[in-house]
Amino acid sequence: MEFLERDPLKEQIEKGKERRARIVQELLELRTRERELEKELYKEAVELLKHIDDGDYIIHVSASLDGWKFLTRRGKIIFVDKDGSIIVQARDGTYIIGQRGVLL
Repeated sequence: MEFLERDPLKEQIEKGKERRARIVQELLELRTRERELEKELYKEAVELLKHIDDGDYIIHVSASLDGWKFLTRRGKIIFVDKDGSIIVQARDGTYIIGQRGVLL
């Protein structure tokens, strides 16, 4: 009779608890590492920006499949590509450092 009284949903939840705990722990570790690495890139972007425009500063950071983008108060975009190259673009779209390749 006890078997019939068990809730299959509770059993399913309990059964996957250990696996879910491992997944959450791994994700938290990856997020921590991501923040550390982002800080490193941020510091490099700040140093680069000091040489270009000492009065400007970064106001937004975003990631994409291609790399990391840092937007500045004065409208510059600092892009760090996944291959490590850096492009700095002015507000008007001109390239200050590097140049973006055009994919055909």
